[in-house]
Amino acid sequence: MTKNRSRSLFVLFSIVLVICLIATFLSFTYPFAVNGKYYSYSSFVSNIKMGEDISTSLRVVYRAETIDEFEMTSNYEVLRSSTVNDLQSILQDEGFKDSTVSTYGEDCILVTVGDLQSKQDSALALSLLDNPAKISFSMSSNASEAFADATDVEDVYVQDYAQTSGTSWYVVIKFKSESLPKVEEATKDGGSLYILFGEDDSSPISITLDSAITDGIVSFTGTKQGDLPWSQADAKSYANRLKTGLLSLKLTKLSSSETEGSYGSVTHSGDKVLFGGVSAVLIWAVLGLVVLAAFVFLIVKYKQLGWLACFNLLFFICIGLFLLQSIPLVHMNFAGMVGMALCFMLAVDSLISIFESAKRYYNADAKLHIAFKTAQKDSLIKTFILSGLVAVVGLVCVFIPIPSIQSFGWAALVLPIVSLFTSLVLMRLFIKMYLALNNFDGKKCNFHKGGKNVSK
Repeated sequence: MTKNRSRSLFVLFSIVLVICLIATFLSFTYPFAVNGKYYSYSSFVSNIKMGEDISTSLRVVYRAETIDEFEMTSNYEVLRSSTVNDLQSILQDEGFKDSTVSTYGEDCILVTVGDLQSKQDSALALSLLDNPAKISFSMSSNASEAFADATDVEDVYVQDYAQTSGTSWYVVIKFKSESLPKVEEATKDGGSLYILFGEDDSSPISITLDSAITDGIVSFTGTKQGDLPWSQADAKSYANRLKTGLLSLKLTKLSSSETEGSYGSVTHSGDKVLFGGVSAVLIWAVLGLVVLAAFVFLIVKYKQLGWLACFNLLFFICIGLFLLQSIPLVHMNFAGMVGMALCFMLAVDSLISIFESAKRYYNADAKLHIAFKTAQKDSLIKTFILSGLVAVVGLVCVFIPIPSIQSFGWAALVLPIVSLFTSLVLMRLFIKMYLALNNFDGKKCNFHKGGKNVSK
């Protein structure tokens, strides 16, 4: 491999790595709208579901009923399935990735929301799930005078409007075309439009209309504490609250419970988040320290080769987290986090095995590229055996019906396979690229012939 090609490949892999790191650790909202809606990207880390032993979870059971007795007997299951799907969509859109909604018994719906890592998460989940009531629209605060209800609404979404003072976020309600005549007639004189949740709503949303709703669209915004305008998240929360009033069935909450993690999850003091015991955030921090310590050790021990190892291990981390968040059955609990740490150390050991073997050959007066070529062959069997054994243990653990063991199993199954790829395939390529730039000077790798600082 030529030096120019090696440099070009290093630049290319560096760009790929930066993209992978952004995708792995950063969540953000796209700066452009699609059909009037703004979508968000969730990082690989945020998409990994946390087990109940290190995170707070919420469980709510509803009785799901129809208003029409005929629908209860004819197409009730269709309506219940639609309600389940709509609730799941609302929770996912609100950012609760670790949420499941399912039918329960003959006439109930079960909602479980996991990985609640802050006071705000818990409060938001409770506000969405606390007795969802059908919405209605009235020109007075009296629900009995409503001129439209949930069946007249086609869609609810969030839209931004450019203002002189900046961008303001609005909730937009779009009525069905067949409902437009009665909506236009009811609002012909303008005034206050009230959106009521249920028949006994004591604090309905009030919207001031300057004129009749002729296009079937009404939008509104608001302010939060300190008279600050709504952010996108604020508007989305109001929109999702409205969507709970558009569900196909009437939901009555039968029970709700909030379960703290077995090892102590996030605790709260006012609006500040305090960590008690072992929490998911704290464990991620500990894993980060393990990675940092390994990087420092490799760089001190092997100099330029250590930097190359860190480069390789970052790919291992990104690919591993991507695969773990892609498997729906994976829930990372305390045991799973320990498994991740052990598998990372296995990946580090695979690289150290190659480096130490290359050092022995170089000290025995072999040329640098010959030393690495021979070392990679020598470490091949050891790496396969160790990674294979761990992966087999992980496969067995996955089928044991104990959540903590299964969590450890998924980490032990997936990450050793990734380690095989990064240490035997990627590292082989990286070493080849490195030798094209440094094919004789072992001192740059902290290698010394016969114990002396000889550069040839």
